[in-house]
Amino acid sequence: MTAQTQFRPQVIEALTVLWRALPPRGVTDERGTMVDYCFALADCSAEAVYNTVNNLRAGKIEEASKSFCPKAPELAVLVRSEQARIDAVNRPKSIPYQAPPRDYLVHVVKQRQKANELAAQGFRCIATGVDHPMSLNMTKKKERGVGSIWFASLQEVWEPPHV
Repeated sequence: MTAQTQFRPQVIEALTVLWRALPPRGVTDERGTMVDYCFALADCSAEAVYNTVNNLRAGKIEEASKSFCPKAPELAVLVRSEQARIDAVNRPKSIPYQAPPRDYLVHVVKQRQKANELAAQGFRCIATGVDHPMSLNMTKKKERGVGSIWFASLQEVWEPPHV
């Protein structure tokens, strides 16, 4: 690991802020302590370090000491858990498949063509302006014969010739 990756300015700044609020426990060599913390936090993002430091300063992390800074490995564990939370929030969301909307006019034209084909076969239109509830009501009251077809887009009911 190079010195460039060990001593990132964002991490050093965050640690300095943390040490002002929560001093490290039993520190005699501040330079060695900085090396330990930077080594432990080398693979963590600056955003995760900042969030963890701010949570420690605010006392939002229950298992952490409220009077002393956690040791380098403990801080690294806290930062990694924050990094996992950030990654989960920033992960791309899957979009469920939605069928493209049908063009209503194309559907009307197709149903009109089907109605014309049925008329050529001898079917006759027995009702117009029939919406879905009316169509169900006609079926219940047996106003529609067996084999009759309701065209939703045309709002028409067509009945076969044998009825």
